[in-house]
Amino acid sequence: MVSMKQIDVKSLVNYVALKVLGGNDYLLNALEEYLVKGEGPATVAYRYNISKHQLRGYAQRIIEKSGGEPRARKVVPILKEISRDLKPLVRRAEGNIYTCEICNLTLSGDDAEEHVKESHKDVLALAIKNMMERIERIRQELKAKKAQVLVTN
Repeated sequence: MVSMKQIDVKSLVNYVALKVLGGNDYLLNALEEYLVKGEGPATVAYRYNISKHQLRGYAQRIIEKSGGEPRARKVVPILKEISRDLKPLVRRAEGNIYTCEICNLTLSGDDAEEHVKESHKDVLALAIKNMMERIERIRQELKAKKAQVLVTN
């Protein structure tokens, strides 16, 4: 029997929170279209104005943190659900230029996530906490449904 790697939930949540707050709020939509719905990488990448290599890189990180591609396909919609209220702190202005909504600093796209990590740790920590709480609620709901199915059968 092949053992499946455990899902690294905290790492997944950290990754998604940082990506979204850092201005890549399209990430989960793109991954859903690519991994879950099976659209081609070039089509999805074009739609979100990123390279197909970036898209594949994002997908690979989600797959690794999920413990495999089949799990990643199941995890992406859950990540999308738990991060639905999360809005970017850093917005893309033009090209690779971003602006922080909190401190109005102009950044390159390469510096956006680092800026969030360094300058807005409190916002990042709160986003991660909220997402982890939502995951726990989902787990509790699933447990309750399983228990209900066992009782009725």
